[in-house]
Amino acid sequence: MFKTNDRLINLKNVSNINIINDNYTNRYRIVFNLNYPIKIKDKFISDYVYWDAIDQDNMSYNLIKLNEDIYFKENFIDQVNGNGYINSNEISSIKFSEKKNRVIFNLSHLVTFTDFNGQNKITSEFVYVNCDNKKQYNEYVNYIYKKLDN
Repeated sequence: MFKTNDRLINLKNVSNINIINDNYTNRYRIVFNLNYPIKIKDKFISDYVYWDAIDQDNMSYNLIKLNEDIYFKENFIDQVNGNGYINSNEISSIKFSEKKNRVIFNLSHLVTFTDFNGQNKITSEFVYVNCDNKKQYNEYVNYIYKKLDN
């Protein structure tokens, strides 16, 4: 169990983590998306837990604590540019889109999305990781293969 300010979180049930680290708006938040959906109105979304920091120093401390956790170190894949992490145990498939310098992680639980006709549909949760250029994309793909090989 991982301890935040006011909770214990079982990282084994976290599908991905988003980092909101915005000096402009003074929002410093770690969002733990859980590996099961909840229904809000007519949509399924990932359940989530917030870990808010009061300032940049507190956020840096929280990220250090997260990166020190053994389960986290062994099982989470870093996203490009510090945007977040993905639990490798929650990945159903990975699509590599070299033309777009993008990696798409399909996760193991359902969410709702709205199609081009405005209709709600069920799909797997997914995370897009967009790389800035071909070099970064190739390095990231190699990192993923190496990380998943362990």
